[in-house]
Amino acid sequence: MHWDREWYAPFEVMRFQLVQFFDELVDTMEAEPDLAVFLLDGQAVILEDYLEIRRSQRDRVTALVRAGRLRPGPCYVQPDEFHVSGESLVRNFLIGCQVSREFGWVMREGYLPDTFGHVHQLPQILRGFGISTFYAMRGFSQDLDETGSQFWWQAPDGSRVLVEWLHESYSNSAVLSDDAATMQLHHGALVRYDSLPELLDRLGSRAPTGVLLLLNGGDHLRVQHGVAKMVRSLDRAVEPELRLGGLEEFSELVAQRPLPERVETGELRYGVKHDVFDGIGSTRTPMKRHNERTEAALGVAERLDALATATAGGRSAHDSLHHAWRELIKNYAHDSICGCSVDEVHAEMETRFTKVAQIAGAVTEHALTRLARAAAGDGEGIPLVVVNPSAFARTGPVTAEVVPDLDAPLGTRRFGWTQGAGTDWSRYRLLDPAGRAVPFAVEPARQVTVVDALDRRKEVLRDRISFVATDAPPLGTAGYRLVPGAGEAAESPSSTRRGPGLLDNGVLRVEVAPDATVSLTRLGSGDTFTGLLELLDDADAGDSYGFGPLPDDKPLSSRDVDWSAPEPAGEHGVALRGVWTVPAALGPDRRSRSEDRAALAASVLLTLAPGSDVVEVAVTIDNAARDHRIRLRVPTATGAGESLSESAFGVVRRGALPDGTGWREAPSGVFALRRFVATEDGRRGLQILTEGLHEYACDATGTVDVTVLRSVGWLATTGHPLRPHKIGPELATPAAQCPGTHTFRVGLRPYAPEPGFGHLYRAAERFAVPLLAVAVQGEAPGPVREAAAGLAVEPADVVLSAVKTAEDGEGIVVRVFNSAVADRTAVLRPGFAVQGAWACDLEENRVAPLPFDDGAVRLPLRGDEIATVRLVPSEGGQRWS
Repeated sequence: MHWDREWYAPFEVMRFQLVQFFDELVDTMEAEPDLAVFLLDGQAVILEDYLEIRRSQRDRVTALVRAGRLRPGPCYVQPDEFHVSGESLVRNFLIGCQVSREFGWVMREGYLPDTFGHVHQLPQILRGFGISTFYAMRGFSQDLDETGSQFWWQAPDGSRVLVEWLHESYSNSAVLSDDAATMQLHHGALVRYDSLPELLDRLGSRAPTGVLLLLNGGDHLRVQHGVAKMVRSLDRAVEPELRLGGLEEFSELVAQRPLPERVETGELRYGVKHDVFDGIGSTRTPMKRHNERTEAALGVAERLDALATATAGGRSAHDSLHHAWRELIKNYAHDSICGCSVDEVHAEMETRFTKVAQIAGAVTEHALTRLARAAAGDGEGIPLVVVNPSAFARTGPVTAEVVPDLDAPLGTRRFGWTQGAGTDWSRYRLLDPAGRAVPFAVEPARQVTVVDALDRRKEVLRDRISFVATDAPPLGTAGYRLVPGAGEAAESPSSTRRGPGLLDNGVLRVEVAPDATVSLTRLGSGDTFTGLLELLDDADAGDSYGFGPLPDDKPLSSRDVDWSAPEPAGEHGVALRGVWTVPAALGPDRRSRSEDRAALAASVLLTLAPGSDVVEVAVTIDNAARDHRIRLRVPTATGAGESLSESAFGVVRRGALPDGTGWREAPSGVFALRRFVATEDGRRGLQILTEGLHEYACDATGTVDVTVLRSVGWLATTGHPLRPHKIGPELATPAAQCPGTHTFRVGLRPYAPEPGFGHLYRAAERFAVPLLAVAVQGEAPGPVREAAAGLAVEPADVVLSAVKTAEDGEGIVVRVFNSAVADRTAVLRPGFAVQGAWACDLEENRVAPLPFDDGAVRLPLRGDEIATVRLVPSEGGQRWS
């Protein structure tokens, strides 16, 4: 059985069917004790979904799981892998194993049958959960007759899993009968046979171990009655011995045979025999941006909560964060986050994202307050504590909200209070941790905020104090202070020179041409990139699974728009505005573009912060057209012909795609990215940072096209120009046209190439995660423990993935990975006292104690290796050694 929680129908409709399915399944398994095993699709969430409705059935379900007959896990949901973070893939397995364990059985088999391709680090993730096998249908590029269906797949660090390629689909025995001669299944191109011997011959010719896997199930199929009896009958009729069992029994039999020697590497992203839908990265991009912002906020909340609990004391918000992760992971089912479901599904996803963001915001605010009070110290004025959520020192703009009524009874139980007069901040100075005056700017309060919910709520207006924080310590705090004094009037901290169509901060120079394209110069080297940020619009006759080009369609260019002259915007930016006229939709035959026209109001905001090596770009489009695609062109002129793209726990180097002759799904020319893609030529490079834009193409010259918006009206269409075969229900999805106003963030960063990729990751972190600051005002709700926070991860090639409270509550879990191909030694340097450190697996089980020397944990890492470390803080405040 393969169960999509939501796809061609919204979740609650699918769940109603799931309840019927489970009712029948439980009854059948109890009535047929010889039905020894039922595979629950490699996921655990469906147990929760069922029992939330049928609470009375928990004991019956638990008994079947504990007996090893119902087998959930190891995943929580059947995920997508390319459009979520590597950390979220770990959480999917972590939660899935936890839920399965609570019921009494965790299936330790890597069963991901229908995921739309697989990331190159999946073998390492699977091994981190004690899983040594991998079962999948999609993504393989190998010649099946040459490689066979069983071989090893190896991650870059050397971790490997034994593959069972489900080349005849995960439904190859969906229609079981007791007559081998007449047992047949015709399921399109996925699997076709007219007798069981025919299927066994085909499977056997490609299985080097001689152990064959027959799967009796399919999408949302109810359990078949009498399976055990039919298997016994078929066993008498065919030469190979037939056994009824689960994946564990299958892998045990395989392990008893001589194992294949062939080893494959790299991502599985090709449609040789089964579709991988490489166009899903650009479907519903506004939703994908919402996801990107939400997961980043949740990661920050988790880091700060763990540090605040370890250093400032108090109770961790781990349970709230765990709940948030479960809700977020529900959105990561492959039909969900990919955007290829009906509109109702994605509307519900937006609500889940919003709820997760609300939890993240509340936890972050609570953690910031605890960290700030612990770091504030004594002294006059108002402490403004800067908190750096990154594991390396940072300098950058930051904003703190301050209640200008300095007598506000914050933190006290006061009824009937109303806010009094404000403060003239021009009579104040802002001092940095060394006591030096720092320029700051003030934005007066504009709207009421409710605070002090547990100490009689108070409605307050808060002014925004903005300044540039310098060298904020890694995952630590820096104490600034607003003090009364005869300082100068507040002024902008800007060091960015701005002229007509020009931005210059001493690091980069940005020049805007009349056609709104941009030239970008790295001043230290003189490297200049020209013609950047052209927008291209072309027709899209495809569907939610991929772009559908029209023959001879020529893209329309934003160079032809009558753009306004660049105008100053904010403190460090310039903005351009224009109206782009494009065809309103496809014509009635969907083979040409309509003669009707739609006016797309568009704007481009370029921002260059003081000292920054990234120009930030915000493209806003009021999408009044349908059936089209908009791309952002970045001609890097590196001539590299290959790209460097972030994927799960590492950078993937990609070159030209095969032409796909004879493939079921020929490559469309696009690739997936997470937060950045770059090209370089050995002397210079250009990194493109994105927020929720997960699709790009790169040609031989190094020109990168990032898809910012794709408007389509069908879940799946049989009239797709590149895909003549049917792949799903032909249902209308008008919301997938993405009407209305949308803003997309991009960053451009020229750089000098380095041996490792740490600099690319640090730029992505700065782009996605801002510095934070909080004003310490009023009374604390309890005793304040003064303590130092902080956690540095070095060198730059060792990238932080997570800092969290351990699942068992014993210490802090820190997950890092080596982004370099070469070996590195990770150095974790906590700013708080620690009594012990352990290397752990991805499930947070302790593997071995780690030495602690000179205030740091040092951990050798192979190239591309993922490592999980548990730090146990000292209660007495003494550093252990």
